Amino acid sequence: MPLGYKRPAASLAGETPRNLRRKSAPRSEAEQRCEVICTALRNTPGVPEAAKDLLTAALPPCLAVTKDKRHAFQHEIISMADTALAEFQEELETAVANADAKLADSSAEKQRRDLAASEAKTKVEAADAVAAQTLTAKTEAKQFEETKQAALAEALKQEQASIAQLEKVSAEKTSLESVESTQLEPLKTAGGGKRAINALAKALGAFGGFDQSLLQAMSTTLAKPADQHTPFDQLALKQLEESLSCAKGKVDVELETLDAAKTEQIKAKDAAQEAYNKAKEDHDNAHNVHEEAVKAGLTAKEALQQAEDAQNSFDADMREIASSMDEANKSLATFKSGPLESFTSLRDTETPAEPPVELALPIEIPAAAKDGAAEVAPTAAEDGAVEAAAE
Repeated sequence: MPLGYKRPAASLAGETPRNLRRKSAPRSEAEQRCEVICTALRNTPGVPEAAKDLLTAALPPCLAVTKDKRHAFQHEIISMADTALAEFQEELETAVANADAKLADSSAEKQRRDLAASEAKTKVEAADAVAAQTLTAKTEAKQFEETKQAALAEALKQEQASIAQLEKVSAEKTSLESVESTQLEPLKTAGGGKRAINALAKALGAFGGFDQSLLQAMSTTLAKPADQHTPFDQLALKQLEESLSCAKGKVDVELETLDAAKTEQIKAKDAAQEAYNKAKEDHDNAHNVHEEAVKAGLTAKEALQQAEDAQNSFDADMREIASSMDEANKSLATFKSGPLESFTSLRDTETPAEPPVELALPIEIPAAAKDGAAEVAPTAAEDGAVEAAAE
């Protein structure tokens, strides 16, 4: 193998030379124009994706056929594309018109924003005033509730005291009746010892209303059984029974008075409870009204902030609308000069007419021309003979 020669790599053996590779055929102008149209159709709003797929797949073959040679299905496909593009154009034109209308209405829009901010500020001031009023009403209602609560507590205290006093006196009556039945009556009948008599005297003296000298006299009278009582003993026992009856009467009167007082205290407590319930309900209502007023104030402040933001962003918003209008005009112009123009051109293309074929007609030569040609012919022959002889 000659020096300097390198065997080709095995990996290159199966490669196709570049000059022998198949080159993709360049797309025709009609195909390029169809691609522009299909791109516009894919961006058309309001058209289902399935319909877009159908149109973009079927439209190029239909536009490749001239108008006069299309069949019904091709005309239908082109009509659908025409409608979709018309809707797309309408949307672009609407975007331009809307932006233009907003710019034309800019002065009125500024006035509306200024007025909205002013009205929002007025509403905030009114809401603050209402919140202050409801706060005052809530505070007063709370104070009134506390007053009624204190009155209710006092009424409950008085009621409990009345009940306690009634129960105390009632217990005294029961105790007095018990002393009479368990201590006095046995002594009156059978008599008793000094200890039992002293216990009776002590028990009766605890109730009050009994004369001490009478109780002392009882020590002799009650020491004897009933059949041994002297007239003096009987007189002493009678006085004791009258004193006991008087004490029981006083207790009964006091019980009636206390029971009536208890009834009045219960009524007063019930009235105080009702007044407190009403005051608490009024306070709860005032609290809820104040909470609603506070919420309304916050809502009004949020609305004011939004109105002031809109007022402050007016110039920026107008610049943005102007920019969007420029973009909309560019998009519309691009659509008209690109997809729409291509579609219209391909849609309306007719098969070109064949040029007329021109037939060659025989030319008639005049007689004079024929004679002149005969005379010239011999002269030319003679000239040729002379030249040949000279050579």
